[in-house]
Amino acid sequence: MDTKHLNLHDLIKDRLFYNEFQPLWNTSENTIFAYEAFIRTNPFTDPLELFYQARNMGVLYELDTASISNAVKEYPYGHLDKYLLFVNVFPSTIIHPDFPAFINGLLRNYEEIKHRVVFEINEDPAEDHYWEEPHFKNRLSFLRDKGFFIAYDDLTYTQSSIRKIHDYVPDFTKLDRSCSQNLADSLEKQEHVEYFVSDTFKEMVVVLEGIETNDDLLVAKQLGVPLLQGYFIAKPHRL
Repeated sequence: MDTKHLNLHDLIKDRLFYNEFQPLWNTSENTIFAYEAFIRTNPFTDPLELFYQARNMGVLYELDTASISNAVKEYPYGHLDKYLLFVNVFPSTIIHPDFPAFINGLLRNYEEIKHRVVFEINEDPAEDHYWEEPHFKNRLSFLRDKGFFIAYDDLTYTQSSIRKIHDYVPDFTKLDRSCSQNLADSLEKQEHVEYFVSDTFKEMVVVLEGIETNDDLLVAKQLGVPLLQGYFIAKPHRL
């Protein structure tokens, strides 16, 4: 689909999209721990391009919240009792004036999501400046007070990532696929991953994304990574 000719207003208003879900694997119990929701359109549009166009058109908040609502709606009811649901959210959405009302409405419509949903904050370079605003940290506290968990997405071994973790300790930290690709062959990457799962960050749970080979999976487990995600484990799919 050519997003230049895609009517995002109609897509949002008429909910012309759906969600697929990818499992997060618990390495200690060898079972599914949670699922992450991904927005999909038919015909397929790259979600990164979809949200890029939404930002340019000034409807990023509307698309982001519509995607969150739909993920909750399409997540099988029985799954919430067994598996957490990870939903992606942009920093600009979190600090939007209407966001508290959106969250309160979501809880009214789906009471069962309390303590079962993880808001996974998108690590988009275009939105990095929002992290520095005091209002942003207040909104994270608001989400926690409402019974949600917080995850930082696509972090890497950089001072910026480490500072974000120390500034506001998330419940989950998802390490970018650059940390996992060829993990079995890179001592440097193994040291970086081991650093994140050390006692330095014992208050958070680490998720390593981008697991695509058995060798990388085995090394990640040896390093003590609690949760893994990637095509080798399972691709996103309808539930």
